Amino acid sequence: MRDGTGAGAAPVPGGQSPGQPAQAALQVGVPGAAPAPPEAPAVLEELLRELHLLLKGMVKEQAKTRRKAWEGREEEEESGEGNPQAGSHRRVEAAFHCRTRENISVEQRGRQELQLYYIPEREGMFHRGPGLNLTSGQYTAPIAGYYTFTATLHIVRREQQRKGQPRRGNRLRLLICVQSHCQHNSNLETVSRLESGSDLFTISVTGVLYLQAGQYASVFVDNAAGSPLTIQSGSDFSAILLGV
Repeated sequence: MRDGTGAGAAPVPGGQSPGQPAQAALQVGVPGAAPAPPEAPAVLEELLRELHLLLKGMVKEQAKTRRKAWEGREEEEESGEGNPQAGSHRRVEAAFHCRTRENISVEQRGRQELQLYYIPEREGMFHRGPGLNLTSGQYTAPIAGYYTFTATLHIVRREQQRKGQPRRGNRLRLLICVQSHCQHNSNLETVSRLESGSDLFTISVTGVLYLQAGQYASVFVDNAAGSPLTIQSGSDFSAILLGV
């Protein structure tokens, strides 16, 4: 009667005597005290695998989003939208680089317009836009604007200057003229003095000309020397539209 069980007290489960601690009885059948089932590691591994796949998908999606954003920014730069300096990065609309197809003879005291060009199919050569006539050697401006022109000729003297012949006026002029009018205010010009004994030499001219749409430019050689000259094949003629 001192432990408070009373005469009608029910027996303790598991055959425990009334005097044993209650904690021992709680260890039997308590839900949290049961050992982990053998399939728990497999479930954890499956959860980790699903988490890995989820993270991998998120990384791919972020990379795809960044790539689309970058492509969109490149399109804006090409179109010039949202970029105040886009005009300096636009595609060149008019340009060419060609070479003479064959040797060209220029008689003494004569002026000749160079013709018969070709565009080599190799790196460094280019042709954009219309206007270049390879047969006539004339480049017609498709739009009005400032064009930079360059001509480089490789020249051979066919005959040596006679001894005692005066050297005054023994020179060669290379010109790039507009509409075949080779005045000083509408052409590019360089002058080379021909020295005795020089059989092969190179002469070049470069500069900027303003052309109206439909005007053409071409290369002229003015031979003021006392002997005929031959312009070798492979001499260059080029132009690029700078702006309007």
